[in-house]
Amino acid sequence: MELPSFEELRKLAEQNPEQLEALRQQMVEETINSAPQQYQRRLRGLQFQVDMERRRARNPMDSCIRISKMMHDHLFQMRETINGATDMEIASEAPRAVANGTELVDSPRAAVLQFPEIANR
Repeated sequence: MELPSFEELRKLAEQNPEQLEALRQQMVEETINSAPQQYQRRLRGLQFQVDMERRRARNPMDSCIRISKMMHDHLFQMRETINGATDMEIASEAPRAVANGTELVDSPRAAVLQFPEIANR
């Protein structure tokens, strides 16, 4: 199903919010069903969390803020996980240098290949 235009969605929100909600649920379900099978359970769990935040919200703006916070919290956790893994790999594999009290990681060295010079063409 294709997402209706912004104007159509706005009109639905103003005139028929129940139909807009039905459309939202249908599109969420289609999106989850189109994902690979191994991700569908996790996506349903995530959608459940989003739906619960929407129910707990006092109004649409509160709902938006709650869901945005959820997204930022998950992105922060992912960044911490990635940075933690990177930091552990660096600590175990690379020599360290210290400059101005800040720890730096030396770059690995690579051989530079020489290419033959070609006369003006």
